[in-house]
Amino acid sequence: MDLNKLQAKQNTILHQQDDNGSLLIVKETEEYRWFEYGGQDIQSLMNLQFPTRILTPVSQSLLIFLLWKNKPLKVLNLGLGGAAFERTLSTMSSILLTSVEASQPIIDMAKCYFKLPKKVHVICENAEDYIRTTQTTYDVILCDMFFKEKSPEFLFSTDFYEQLQKISLNKSVIIINLQAETDEQLLMGLFEIKKSFPHIALIDFDDYKNIVIICSPDEIPKRDVLQEKLADFSQVDLSLLEKIIPKIRYIPHR
Repeated sequence: MDLNKLQAKQNTILHQQDDNGSLLIVKETEEYRWFEYGGQDIQSLMNLQFPTRILTPVSQSLLIFLLWKNKPLKVLNLGLGGAAFERTLSTMSSILLTSVEASQPIIDMAKCYFKLPKKVHVICENAEDYIRTTQTTYDVILCDMFFKEKSPEFLFSTDFYEQLQKISLNKSVIIINLQAETDEQLLMGLFEIKKSFPHIALIDFDDYKNIVIICSPDEIPKRDVLQEKLADFSQVDLSLLEKIIPKIRYIPHR
C-alpha cells in the first residue's frame, strides 16, 4: 500500500487538537482512517470495514511472536497510538493485553476514533517510568514508539533493556520497531540489547534505517520453522509475513 498516495487523496478531518505543542489530527477517506501527529506521516492506518486487520508489513512483523509463543500470554504494548495491536490481539481470548501510553489525548483519540477495545487495560504513563516501577511480568513486550519520526533516546540505553529484562518472564520475547539515525547508533542499540537479551534477530525495512528487532533470552525460531508455522496459522491475518520472514537476519549467539 502506497501511504503517500493515500495521504494525497481527498480526505475528511475528523478531529484535531494540540497535544503539548504537537498537533494531533485524525483523518479518513471512504475506506481508511488514520492519524498524523507532530508533523509525522500516516500513523495507525485502519480499514474502516475490517478494523481488526493489521495493514502494514512493519506492524505485522511485530506480531510474529504469535507463530511460536504458546498461549495464554501476558502482553505489554509500549505505545498505544491508534490501537492497531489492541484491536487485533483483543480478538484472541488467550491474550491478556496491557498498553502504556504517555499521552492522554492519544488514549482519548483511540477510544473515540480507533475502536480501542474496552477489555484492554490502558495505562497513561511514560514507558520508562512504567517499566521501572511495575511489579507485573510479561511473556511478550512490544515497543513501537516514535516522536517526530525518531525513536526515543532511551531505546539506545542500557537501563531500558535491563528494566525490560526484570519484567520479562522466562522465555519472553521483546519486539522493537527501531529507527536509527546512523549505523553507529544502530550498532550501539544492538550492543545494549545484547547485554540483556542474548538472542537477536533483525528485519530490515529501509536499508537498516528502520528495522524490527526481535530479542529474547531464549532461541528465536529459524526462518524455515516460522514459514511452516505461518502456513498453519489462521487466528489473525499475518499474510504479509510470507515475504517478511525470508528477510530475517540472526545475530550469532556466543
